[in-house]
Amino acid sequence: MDMGKRVIDLIGSQLKRNIYYCVFAVIAGIMIAYTLAADVRRVPDAADMGVEKEERVNVLVMGTDRQASLCDVMMLVSIDKAADTVIAVQIPRDTYAGYTSGSYKKLNGAYNSLGGAEKTAAWLADAFGIKIDHYVCVCLDTVRRVVDAIGGVDVDIPCDMVYSDPEQGLYIKLDAGRTHLDGEGAEQFLRFRYSYVGGDVARLDAHKIFLSALYKKMARDMTPSLLIKLCAAVDGVETDLSIPDMVDIGLGVRKMDADSIFLVTLPGREAVAQESGASYYVIFADGARIIMQNYFGGKDFDTNEYFLNKKYKSFKDIYFEKCTPRIYSVNDIFEGGINIEFN
Repeated sequence: MDMGKRVIDLIGSQLKRNIYYCVFAVIAGIMIAYTLAADVRRVPDAADMGVEKEERVNVLVMGTDRQASLCDVMMLVSIDKAADTVIAVQIPRDTYAGYTSGSYKKLNGAYNSLGGAEKTAAWLADAFGIKIDHYVCVCLDTVRRVVDAIGGVDVDIPCDMVYSDPEQGLYIKLDAGRTHLDGEGAEQFLRFRYSYVGGDVARLDAHKIFLSALYKKMARDMTPSLLIKLCAAVDGVETDLSIPDMVDIGLGVRKMDADSIFLVTLPGREAVAQESGASYYVIFADGARIIMQNYFGGKDFDTNEYFLNKKYKSFKDIYFEKCTPRIYSVNDIFEGGINIEFN
């Protein structure tokens, strides 16, 4: 073999590995979009996560449904290439946000109202006072394809899951216990929330269990042929990530392990708008500010008070409530599990 071919093969091999790590970062981002659980033994501070702006890449990850293009998954992922760490913050879909003058102000409607992923990313960057470098938007079919591509995932299902909604074409039937989920089963597990005492927040806990299992499966079973399947599975994703971007992110996260992935839910609490009866998730501004400043390079959080509904005292009380964010690692979740209450 001549030297030229050896160099090309070496570069090709390295590129494949880097694209794998980027693919995982994006997929993990999609699945991470779900947190709030288990006790942790290690919580990173800002120094652990790194502070160099050029060493951090912030990515907005969104997942849309099939019917109304609502973003039922929305999260921010910060990849710190210097510290070899990733932190992801889930933004609950019912978060109150003044992105529109219309009456529907749940954040999952921003994608439609603002006109797509790019404009949603721009609005969130302004609201959170951070830089969002890239965006990724996927649909439920992508999640199915990814899970099928890796041969399914073994998950401990916390309770019997039974639900049907013919209008959405949604039929869920999963038995409690250790279960091997294919793509269809994974979608059922991720969408279920109907018996949880904690409602949608508890559903996010279940997603965290799934993410941990997904990570372990991919880390254990990754091969060149599986890499090709994964690249095909994520085909058609709406993103502004170029191949050089992917390689750059891949180089930054290839040393990432389950102790280096940190998860945090945007802190807040539910409140009901008295006039409409609609239930919203109102963020704790203080806790959200800490997250954005310490881990996303943020400066001026919510200067326009987009996340504050001044009309209702209950909303204002929650918004101004002090809060210390709780940050968790994927490994803690995988080893310790999550106690999810259900009816």
